[in-house]
Amino acid sequence: MKKLAAIAIATALTTTPAFADIGAGSCDISMQGDVSWQKGVLTLNTPDDQEIVITPAHHLSLNGQTVSLNNSQQQYVTSYYQQIEMAVPMTLNITYDALELAGGAINEAFGELLGADNGLVEDLDEMFTDLRTEMNTHFYDEDGEMRISSEDFDDNGWVSERWEDKYEEKVEDIIANSTGRLLIAVGKAMLAGDDDFEEFEQHMENWEEDFEQRVEAKSSAIEARADELCEILKKADYAENKMQKHIPGLESLNMLTIERGEEMLM
Repeated sequence: MKKLAAIAIATALTTTPAFADIGAGSCDISMQGDVSWQKGVLTLNTPDDQEIVITPAHHLSLNGQTVSLNNSQQQYVTSYYQQIEMAVPMTLNITYDALELAGGAINEAFGELLGADNGLVEDLDEMFTDLRTEMNTHFYDEDGEMRISSEDFDDNGWVSERWEDKYEEKVEDIIANSTGRLLIAVGKAMLAGDDDFEEFEQHMENWEEDFEQRVEAKSSAIEARADELCEILKKADYAENKMQKHIPGLESLNMLTIERGEEMLM
């Protein structure tokens, strides 16, 4: 009985790595200063109180003053902006998809064990709906424009662990309050007789193997997109280094630093 209950519980605890893989892999990212992306305007505030703004038209200003750029300098600014412009929606989409994968996996696991109309599955559905609504409110303004700020980043990375932590906390609370349901479901199978219970146990084990393969395939797809995001951030870091070196006034610009495990794909 404990083995079967553990199948569903283990599923809940092993689907969260989809979050952890965002920005992971070959990326070792650190950030300095404050970053804001809102309505297509990229604002950077460096540790020495410099404010750098890049508009959707790729115009650069430093502390409120427009900076005149030559062709090479403009290419660096444009490249930097374009990489961040791609990275922001990719980050949000990967985060949402990781949540959907985790939520769908847990719902299927408990639905298989308890039945889709069980109260636990309904509680999980409600929890994921609420979390998605909270994320929408946080990442999109009233006009539906994406927004992201420094509070969304780790102290030492690209994506904050806030949503992973919220997810894990909520799931653990629901499971802790539903242990009785799990034991009752398995107990019913036992009361049906040894043959029925053995059949039920075999069914769950077969389902678990198939389930793990499907989750791993979807998780691998998310990881591949996270690797693609990493390459984009490497290009942003490269352009930022060029801006720092070749544009007067930006000597202190070092918002994004990536330790490259591999050569950057250009």
